[in-house]
Amino acid sequence: MELKLQGSRALVTGGTGGIGWAIAEAFAAAGIDVAAADTRPPSSPAGPIRFVRMDVVDRAAVLGGFDAAEAAFGGPVDILVNGAGIYPCDPILEMTEAAWDRVLDTNVKGMFLTSQEFCRRLVAAGRPGCIVNITSGSAERARLGAAHYCASKAAAEMLTRCFALEFAHAGIRVNAVSPGYVEVGSEVNPLSVAYKEAMIGTIPLGRAGKVADIAQAVVFLCATAAEWVTGASYRVDGGSRAGMVGMPLSRGS
Repeated sequence: MELKLQGSRALVTGGTGGIGWAIAEAFAAAGIDVAAADTRPPSSPAGPIRFVRMDVVDRAAVLGGFDAAEAAFGGPVDILVNGAGIYPCDPILEMTEAAWDRVLDTNVKGMFLTSQEFCRRLVAAGRPGCIVNITSGSAERARLGAAHYCASKAAAEMLTRCFALEFAHAGIRVNAVSPGYVEVGSEVNPLSVAYKEAMIGTIPLGRAGKVADIAQAVVFLCATAAEWVTGASYRVDGGSRAGMVGMPLSRGS
């Protein structure tokens, strides 16, 4: 399989978090210059991975982040991964307007602003490029306490297709990786033991996802091997959306 990624330059939003950091590390291992864009620096040594401070909901901060990354790289960004996202738990009747806005702003507006700026710069320079959006199985399956999150990820899936359609003529490919349940160990969004066990019980392959599972899919979508893939959403979920597990046969014994 052809990767041919060496010499590319990537910006990963949400890049210091679990999945984002794994993607940044996978890019670095593939010979890509990579910047992790986030509101907080990485907790572990960055090594070859640069850190760029960026708040994706602030247009000025997005422009500044791209400028900083390009200055550090000495050239334009070729690959954008939209990994910034939040997933709080708020039952509908308890959900505040501020909670709704925060999720939709981060997960949808942020993706739009970063993708728009990325495409604007590439079109102006006449250069091809690649965007990978991290979406979620929650785009298709509702979850208790996650109306804002599910709505945001459904919007992210459609935004992926819209950008793919509008920028195909410019050679900019836009795809999504849609993870199932992945064990991240986030201190920002802690999960209960009961929730984790229930989620793993729905996965046909019998285990939670690892951040590396998602990172490998992202690297593939940015590679030469995927040069005819755009507007796609890759499900990396252990078979969760193939159907239900744990159900008996419908016929009697």
